[in-house]
This record gives sequence, C-alpha cells and structure tokens, in this order.
Amino acid sequence: MTQLRRVGGSPRDAVDTRVAEREAKAITANQAVQAAVLSVVLTSFWLVVSPLVQQPVCCDGGEYLRLARDPTSPILRPYSMRVLVPWLVHALGGDVVTTFHAVSLVCLAITGWLMYLLARQLGVGHGYALLATAALLCSRGWLFFFYDPYLTEPAAFLLLSAAFLVLVGNRRTWLIAPLLVLMAATREQFIGFALPTYFWLSHRHLDWRALSQTIGLLLPALVVFAALATLPHVLPPTPFSQPMGFAYTLDRRMEGDGWLWFASAFAMSLGMWWPLAVASLRVDRFRRLSWWLIPVLAYLVLIGWDWSRYAMYGFPVVMAAGAWTIARQRRYRPLLLALVAFQAVLPVVDFIAGKPTLDDPGPSLPISLLLILATIAVLVAGNRRRSTRAERSDLARASEPMPDGPLERQAPAGTAE
Repeated sequence: MTQLRRVGGSPRDAVDTRVAEREAKAITANQAVQAAVLSVVLTSFWLVVSPLVQQPVCCDGGEYLRLARDPTSPILRPYSMRVLVPWLVHALGGDVVTTFHAVSLVCLAITGWLMYLLARQLGVGHGYALLATAALLCSRGWLFFFYDPYLTEPAAFLLLSAAFLVLVGNRRTWLIAPLLVLMAATREQFIGFALPTYFWLSHRHLDWRALSQTIGLLLPALVVFAALATLPHVLPPTPFSQPMGFAYTLDRRMEGDGWLWFASAFAMSLGMWWPLAVASLRVDRFRRLSWWLIPVLAYLVLIGWDWSRYAMYGFPVVMAAGAWTIARQRRYRPLLLALVAFQAVLPVVDFIAGKPTLDDPGPSLPISLLLILATIAVLVAGNRRRSTRAERSDLARASEPMPDGPLERQAPAGTAE
C-alpha cells in the first residue's frame, strides 16, 4: 500500500503524513464501489439536466468532430496534434456525434472515481473524499463538458488524474510515461506535469536523481508531441488558431465577463474550492503537488481566453487539498459544508438563465465570487481562533514553575535558565 515518502519538514508535517498513510491503507473495496456509483449517478443526473450544444458544432468541437469523421484530412494546428480522442471515436465507429458524446461521458465518470482514489491516497477520509468527488462532478467548469462534450478535455482529465494517482502511490512510477504519451496526443498540458513529478520525487532542493527520473518519464511523451507537431499535413494557420497574446486575451475576457473578468477563471471553474485548497498548501504533500498549478495558471495567460476551462486542469490538487481543509476544520465545518452545497447546485442557475457556456457567463459568476469571499472569511476566522488557542496554550505552559533538582538537569539543552 501507499507510503508517502517525505524527508524533513515540521512535526506537523510528520503527523499529517502519518494520518495520510493511515487513510490510504484504509481504502476498502466497498468504499471504492460507493465512489464509482456516486460518479455514475451524478454523471447520469447532469446528462439529463444539462442542455446540449446544437449541431453543427462550431469552434474547437467542430474541428475535433471533423477529424473524427476523417482522420486523414488536413486540419488546423493545434487540433491536428490532439488526435487521440478523434481517432478513438473514428475507430469505435457509429455516428460520430453520438460516439464522441459517449466517450466524453465515460471519461468524465471515470475521472470522478479516480479523483476519489487520489484524495484517499493523499490522506483524505472516505466521507470527505466522496465530498470532493461530488463537488468536482457538480462544478461549473466540469458541467461545461456536458454542454459541449465534443472536446478533448474529458480524456485529458482522465489521463491526468491517473498520472497523479500513480505519482502519489510511489509504486510503478514508470506507468506515468505511457500515460503522458497518451496525454501528449490529447492536450499539450502534459508538459507541465514535470513540475509536480520532480518536486514529489525530490528529497532536497536540487535532486539530480529526481531530475533524471522526471526527464526519463517525460521524454517519450515529448517525442510523440514533436512527431504530432511536424508529421501531419495541416491547413495554413488562421488568426484564431494561434495564441493571441495576453493583451487580446484580456480584452476578450473583459468583453465576455464584464467588470468581474478578474475572477472568472476561478469562479467559473472550481469556485470556492480554490481558497479551500490554498489553506492546505502548508501541508508538505499538497505543497509539492501544487507546483502543477503554475503551468495550469500560466496556460491562462500564454495561450487562450477560455480561462475557466483551462483552470479546470488544477482539479487533482485543488479538490484533494480542499477536502483536507474541510476535514481539519471543526468549529466552522458546518458553515463550509453549507457553502459547498450551495456551490454544487449553482450551475442550475445558469441553465435556467440559458447561459450554459463559459464565455458568456450567467448569474453564477457573481454568486460564485461571493461564495469564494465567504469561504476566505470563514477560513480566516478559523485560523484566528486556532492562533488564539495556541497563544493561550503557550502562555499556560510559560506560567508553569520550572522544575528544580534532578529534573532540571534532565531538561533538553536550552530550556533551563
């Protein structure tokens, strides 16, 4: 079973690691089945509730469907490099639109189950791991892929969560290499996985062994990525098939989101789970994995304007760390759970308003921002209470009389005055 390998760190980190190892060992077949059933039920529910984009599909989805119908036809880059799902849909046969939709739904359901397993491996208890799974499957950014399932993100999410699960398991890490190869044929975000891999495997600031392992795991995927970038015959680029630059991206977001543009990436993706995750980054294992968030957030700035869609790639770290935060709360846990429940049903507001897309957000954007602010306020209040309690404990210990005689000589160096 999993052993979380950590070197050094504070006593708090040591305690948290022991808790994580205990929870990882406690996973039972019955609990795993419960998580799988939850994932299937929620996926089926949103399949019924969520609207579906009308045919013919435009933009990214239209390009992938065109490639699925005829994998040999020239197509614009970068769509020509994201071939795994279109080729799979073509190989499965049947109506391309229906098959593509089914493949995406299966990927989303499996990813929800893998999210549960990942949270458990990182030390989250059964109930809170189920909570993280349910919250992910009900998040605003996640449900966009029910509206437009003709994209490569569902498959990329599955491969990404599987890679994280292998990484934190510290066993058979060689499996990361084929998973990244498949992801290289799905989305270019695989490159950023080098950061969490290195910092998870490293035992010091500059660890050459961890660096060589990371390069070895990433190299096959880089070869596949380079081949897909050079070999297929592609159409001449158009202005909208290339990175537009940060200025254009910012203008597009301001136009689509109004004065709340600065919050759309977070509010329209995982919402209040972002500040919940930040609260747990002081824990060693989440801090190491949080290096994944750097390429995720950099992609928003460097590549395109679909901020909330791209921010969803942070879910393996954000959901697990957020669940850990809730589990460690005591006094304010009911309030946090109420905010989580509110966040989970929030996408329905956009569906009712006829705003299922992410580019033209509905009422959920300002409401989700308020939930984020409320979560921050609750976490700050909880931290202040813990700080006050710790100060009182320190004062109580300081007021105790110092022992004398033989006990004084047995005290650790530096404690006796």
